[in-house]
Order: sequence, then structure tokens, then C-alpha cells
Amino acid sequence: MRSFVKILILGFASAFLINSCNTGKKAFQQGNYSEAVLQSVQRLRDNPESKKSGETLDQAYPLAISTFKQEIEQLLTSQDPFKYSGITDRYETMNRMADEIRHCPAALKIIRNPESFAEQVAGARQKAAPEAYAAGVNLLKQGTRPAARDAYYQFLNADRYVPGYQDVKQKIEQAKFDATLKVVVEQVPVPGRYKLSSDFFYDQVYTLLAKSSKQEFVEFYNPSAAKQLPYVDEILRMEFDDFVVGSTYDKDTEKEFTSQDSVKTGTATINGQKVDVFDKVKAKLTTHRREVVSTGVLAVQMVDARTNKPKATQKFPGTYTWFSEWANFNGDGRALTTQQLDLCKRKPSLPPPPQDLFLEFTKPIYEQLKVFLRNYYKNNQ
Repeated sequence: MRSFVKILILGFASAFLINSCNTGKKAFQQGNYSEAVLQSVQRLRDNPESKKSGETLDQAYPLAISTFKQEIEQLLTSQDPFKYSGITDRYETMNRMADEIRHCPAALKIIRNPESFAEQVAGARQKAAPEAYAAGVNLLKQGTRPAARDAYYQFLNADRYVPGYQDVKQKIEQAKFDATLKVVVEQVPVPGRYKLSSDFFYDQVYTLLAKSSKQEFVEFYNPSAAKQLPYVDEILRMEFDDFVVGSTYDKDTEKEFTSQDSVKTGTATINGQKVDVFDKVKAKLTTHRREVVSTGVLAVQMVDARTNKPKATQKFPGTYTWFSEWANFNGDGRALTTQQLDLCKRKPSLPPPPQDLFLEFTKPIYEQLKVFLRNYYKNNQ
């Protein structure tokens, strides 16, 4: 059996190595010549003696160059509105291949004079920048968040082609703002005596959302900050339904215990001599348990700020039970365990203040809410 397993492991390892070594060749066979070049160079960097990678590089590089040049010629005569972006990308890829080859001695022995297209790249970028900029402007005119998002990426492209092109920096900011879902997170209404804990809960949620806003096109605002915005897209409303803090329940349990071993219970006189008397002893233990239960349900609504209609609604329940236990007994304490005797030494404890109980029952609510909000805003950017 061990031999069979060993053969399987060796087989998988061999298959992995073969696949790794042929990665460049696979890309070549699929007609992805530039990828074949880059992968072959990487293999040669790791293993300069790799004949297969050398052969793949030797075949793929000239085909990659000729293919890109043909595609550039076709783009130049086409009506493609992004033709110079496509031309730039191809020249940049050819330059990248050349740079990778120059930085790999084994590859440089095979392709001794990789072509450089620095001048062509510079010229293409000068024409690609206005192309991407114009596309971004037209997309912004559509006035929708999806179009603004596409415009944002077009302006980024324009700035990449020609840094600081016209007013592209301002256009990037405008497109980002228009593309971003702006959400105001309303305060959670509760009676005044729970306000401190409610504010803490709100701060937890708001901090969570602020971290989630690393998602590129969602931004969260508290009500004060939202007043500075020209508009908001969505309102996040949270309200506790039917919450109860501090419901008290007492329960007493009585149980009789008998010692496992016989213990001395007294003395007796036998034939004029005093002797110890041993027997099992009993005790009745009364255990007292006081539970203070706090429960509530958080209702969450995502509301369209323009129509005031709910976009999503969810409820999250939470419960927290605080308890105190103590005991007393009648009978012989030797019938009880050490733990039971310790319980008899305890006194009833006072429950935490209502603010703390409120906070405790919101903890499981927060954990559920955290998952829900992350998924919701991940899918609704």
C-alpha cells in the first residue's frame, strides 16, 4: 500500500513539474506568443540550461513581434475609437519583452538584439491620452454611476498615457465622486438611559463601514457630514425592535447527596472501650440561580434616498443572559464535593447596569450585521 501511495505522489509531482516546464510552450501553442516569451524568460532565469524554454523563446519572440506589428497596422487603418490605446498597449508589451530578455543572460544568448520601441510608445501615448479623455467626458455626460465608473478608469488611462493631461486630475476626482455610492448612516434611536451603549454600537458599525469603504465605489457618512454633500444615494437605517433589558428569573433546585465513603459519625462503647462509628452521611443541597435576560431585534433598512423606498430589509436577533449562582445546605457537609461547598460560600451577585446589559445583547447582533453589510455593499457598489 505504501509503495502504491509513493508511486501516486511521484506521479503527481512529475505531472506538476512537466506542466510547470511546459507552461511557456502551452501559451505558444495557443497563439499567445508574448505570454510564451515572458514565461520562457522566467523559466530560463530559474533554469538557464532549460532547452525547452530556450526553444520556445526562440520560436515565440519573432512571432510575437510580427503579430503585434500586423495588429498595429490594422488598428491604424481602423475606425476603432480606442485604436491608439490598443497600439500603446502593444508597443508597451514589446518593450516589456525586450526588457525581460535583456535582464536574463540565458535569454539574451538566444535573442541577441531584442527590439526597443521607446519612441513609438511615446508617440502612441500622446494620441491615446486624448482618446481616453474624450471617452471619459462622454461617459460622464450619461449621468449614471456605472457610466461614471467607466469614465473614472478612462481618465486614469489618460493620466497614465500623459501624466497631468489637461484637467484630467480634476476629472478623475469628479468621476470618482459621481461613481461612488454615497450612504448616510443614521443614528440608532433608543431611550436616553441606553444612549451611551447605543452610541458605542453605532460607532462599531460606522467603523466597520468605514473600513469597508476601501471598496472603491462606496463611501459612508454620518448625518452631520452628509449635510455637506450635494446629494446622497442611500440611507442606512437601524432601529431596535421590542428590546427588553434586565428580565429577572429565579430558579431553586433541591437535591440530596450521600457521601461516597463512610465517615466518622460518632463513638460507641463496646466491651467497655470507646470506638469510632463510621457511616455514610447525607446533605440536602439547595442551589439558587438568578438569570437576568436581555434580548432585542435590530431592524435594518437600506433606503433609496431619492424615492425613500426600501431597497433591502433585514432583522437580526440578539440575546444575552447574565447569571449568578449560590447555594445552601442542610445536613452533613461531608456529603458534598469541594465545588458544592464553595458554591455554598457564595452570596448573590448584583447584575451589571442596564447600559452594560444592553451592550452585551448587541454583540451577537453586530456579528450578524457585519457579515450582512459586507456582502450587501460588495454586491451593490
